[in-house]
Amino acid sequence: MKKKSSYIFSLEAKRIIHFIIYLIFLVFSINLIITAPDISIQITYSVILVVFLSITLLSEYLKYLYQQSIKYLNYDCDIEKSVITFDKLQKYDIFKSYKYSRVLFDTLLNLSEYKTSDALSLIEANDKFYRSSLDQLLIRNTTKFLCHVYDNNKTQAQKAYFEVIKLKDQKVKGKKISPLYNYHEIDALFYLMSNDIKKSIKSYENVNDMYMNNKEKSQLLF
Repeated sequence: MKKKSSYIFSLEAKRIIHFIIYLIFLVFSINLIITAPDISIQITYSVILVVFLSITLLSEYLKYLYQQSIKYLNYDCDIEKSVITFDKLQKYDIFKSYKYSRVLFDTLLNLSEYKTSDALSLIEANDKFYRSSLDQLLIRNTTKFLCHVYDNNKTQAQKAYFEVIKLKDQKVKGKKISPLYNYHEIDALFYLMSNDIKKSIKSYENVNDMYMNNKEKSQLLF
């Protein structure tokens, strides 16, 4: 739930640092190739350099496309552009390293478009993935809760709420689970589903949207 400016600055800073490291490695490798005692060693070094840089630059490019697709979805609220960018990512993802990232992306995309049945179907079809870590489990449970809220299914929403809350204070290696959601907002929705309007309003008043992205703000206002 970072602000757009700090989010983009952080990504750009990391990307610049990475390319400085790659440039240093490139200069070092070229020097090794030039000073190698014979042609066979020069060829070996050259092949290693080309393979390493190809894989590394492809990885950086895919990471860039992934970050752009998330920015388009969460900050620009441009769903079409976000999907096109992720489709492009998958086209070049020869090692299928973003397979489950696409599952997560499509789930959140469906939730953004209020396609609740599609989001729930994706969660059910990829249940093992969503139970692979506490963070993923939190996303699973919260998405199910929000889907039931949007469907106005009060019974299922109330049931899903407690699955979300029980993860709130869980810890991984001594650290609390990632703060992926605003629990005041979740509480407000729970009280709304429980027809307790006063408590719902009070919880909404405690929501701080300072670190929300634009998609989260739009859902809050909705």
